[in-house]
This record gives sequence, C-alpha cells and structure tokens, in this order.
Amino acid sequence: MGREIVRVPPGFHHPVDENGEFIVGAHHEALYYIPGDQKTAFQIYENVSDGSPVSPIFESLVELSSWLAEQGASPAYIQALIADGHAPSFVVKTQR
Repeated sequence: MGREIVRVPPGFHHPVDENGEFIVGAHHEALYYIPGDQKTAFQIYENVSDGSPVSPIFESLVELSSWLAEQGASPAYIQALIADGHAPSFVVKTQR
C-alpha cells in the first residue's frame, strides 16, 4: 500500500458509513468543493485503492514528520514522502 500526503482543512473528517467505517475514496468529492486556501493541514492517505486516512491531521509538515518518526519511519522515507508528496510501501524488482 502506498502513501500520499493530502491537503485538508483543519478538523476535516473523512466520510464514514452508518457503522463508522471510512468510505474508501469519499474524501475526493468532499475535498473537491473546499477552496484550496482552506486546505492548510496535512493528512496521510493510503493510495493503492481510492484511499482512506492512515494518520491524524497535522497543522504542519514538521508535525507530520515527527509523527512519522514516532511510528518508526526512517529519515530517508520521511524526506522522500515530504519531497514527493507520495511514497510506495514497497517495490517489486524481478530478475531476468
């Protein structure tokens, strides 16, 4: 499962179903109608499917980086994720 940083408004709540479970991909439409200047916070989403959040919301990339480090992410991974905005969870290399 890959990860991507999504800009969200502070206090954003990913849509959930009647059981309180995330509706995969439902953030796309919800965020589409929110003006960009209101999306000042950051949240990590998995992006292999249409996506669901895998982190809390952070007010800054520094806070997001600190949280990733606390979760055991390597400095190289954190730097790549912040620089590119997304990162794969693994890469498969085949030999011929």
